[in-house]
Amino acid sequence: MSIAVRAAGPADLDRIDSIEGASFTTDRFARRNLARMLRGGCTQFLLGDTDARAGGYLALSLRKGSRVARIYSLAVAPDSRRRGVAEALIEAAKRLATAQGRDCLRLEVRAGNRAAINLYERLGFRLHDRRNAYYEDGETALVLQAPTGPHAEPDNAEHDPL
Repeated sequence: MSIAVRAAGPADLDRIDSIEGASFTTDRFARRNLARMLRGGCTQFLLGDTDARAGGYLALSLRKGSRVARIYSLAVAPDSRRRGVAEALIEAAKRLATAQGRDCLRLEVRAGNRAAINLYERLGFRLHDRRNAYYEDGETALVLQAPTGPHAEPDNAEHDPL
């Protein structure tokens, strides 16, 4: 499967909302919030286009004055999973974070989502922190972080191994 990653904008709202709805039953963005974030501000969206067209999206927060880029959301349509879409989106987010002068890329993941954790570890993410009862259902979030750019140093504040 061929994956092309591109910047997304307001015209991509239907597609992003569809991927979001197919991916999450709780802790999901409302359509109006996606629309607001797509119109501008500090969140940039990337779309992973595939041959099948479903693909996935990534929302990357780039707050002014911060040295950290945060993956705010990453979702892949069910029929595009395990085909490299998430990896392509994360690698594109790393390049964008580096181009924006950010030292690291950070995200939260459900502590019980072993498949996602394995992917993130393979892509250079390490445990940075934990947030108890982070999700609507009370599950803990692991805060993972990966260095970006050629001179970035990994955060040595790792806690427990994943």
